Amino acid sequence: MPRLLLLFLFLSSSSAIVAQGIEFFHGTWEEAQELAKKEDKLIFIDAFATWCGPCKRMAREAFPKKEVGDVYNRYFINVKLDMERGDGLVFRTTYPVSAFPTLYFIGPDGSVVHRQVGAQGPEQLIRLAQFALAKVDNSDDYAARFDAGERDPELVLNYITALNKAGKPSLKVVNTYLDEQTNLDTPENLKIILEGTTEADSRVFDLLVEHRAAIEQQVGKAQIDNKIEMACSATLMKAVEFNVASLFEEAKAKMKLHVPDRSRDFALDADMQFYSGAANLPAYLDACSAYGKAKVKEDPMAVNSLASKLLQQYAGDQQALKIAADLARKAGKETSTYEPWLTLAQIQHKQGKSKDARKSALKARERAAGDDRILQYIDALIQEF
Repeated sequence: MPRLLLLFLFLSSSSAIVAQGIEFFHGTWEEAQELAKKEDKLIFIDAFATWCGPCKRMAREAFPKKEVGDVYNRYFINVKLDMERGDGLVFRTTYPVSAFPTLYFIGPDGSVVHRQVGAQGPEQLIRLAQFALAKVDNSDDYAARFDAGERDPELVLNYITALNKAGKPSLKVVNTYLDEQTNLDTPENLKIILEGTTEADSRVFDLLVEHRAAIEQQVGKAQIDNKIEMACSATLMKAVEFNVASLFEEAKAKMKLHVPDRSRDFALDADMQFYSGAANLPAYLDACSAYGKAKVKEDPMAVNSLASKLLQQYAGDQQALKIAADLARKAGKETSTYEPWLTLAQIQHKQGKSKDARKSALKARERAAGDDRILQYIDALIQEF
């Protein structure tokens, strides 16, 4: 599996790091096409209808996920088009839409790269992105010229960008080029350093930090911070994959040093990821507790999701269930929704606390008033308790 996809899926399993989903372009369809040409990006189109239930579900449950936004905001111009009005009607004259939602990936030249019908979940959207990017992989076109000794900065930048988009390793190309340079401060070389920074445990990352002020003048602070976070996430992924504690600590330390305002959330998530991957259950549970304590007031639903995850993964471990119950209970106190109390009821039932489970389920029922589908489900659970 390509490393880029591994990173996407790794990020998709995390529950922290400033939640931000897909950012959709707010201009016209024509303006989106112009921007795609300017930035040489594919356009992702959510062709929807306002009355479409699956469209609404995907918009509510998949598009807001941070792991989805990490992919789509970096590699695509994202556009939502209502197929029954405005630009949507114009779009349909060229690109057929007969079912909702229909998802299009369109090249800067207007060609259809991929078309997918039907609502997708977060992981499915990430895989679709990887599939679409792979179909426009043109890195081989640059490889022959680079291997033949051509070192035009524009060619090298395009080559590295193509490798990164396709999920292929690019560090060797970056290092080969930079080793041959006598001046890294040129605008072109600064762009190559930025695009070539894919892992925190690399010389290129150190060069990015060294030349940060000059690169920030080109692209702004936000883009540098995002690049550093992505690189630290890639190093964390390697730490988890190969169980290397030094890489785990390095990723956290570099986030704290270079993007301090995001480092707390990164560290909370990193601890859970690493100790889970290392099968160190006591340390993992301590990390889950720390995450819940730090995040419950600002994101109670993320804490509830973590409680549900513990229930699914460690249903036979009483300590894990105890931590999960504490997380769900804390989340329930910070939100008016029914979900945390329903999660708590399921955990308590698994703990053998039928009386407590029933009380929690009844509290969930109170908060779910008006949602007949959920009420029916809760009533069925109460019968089991």
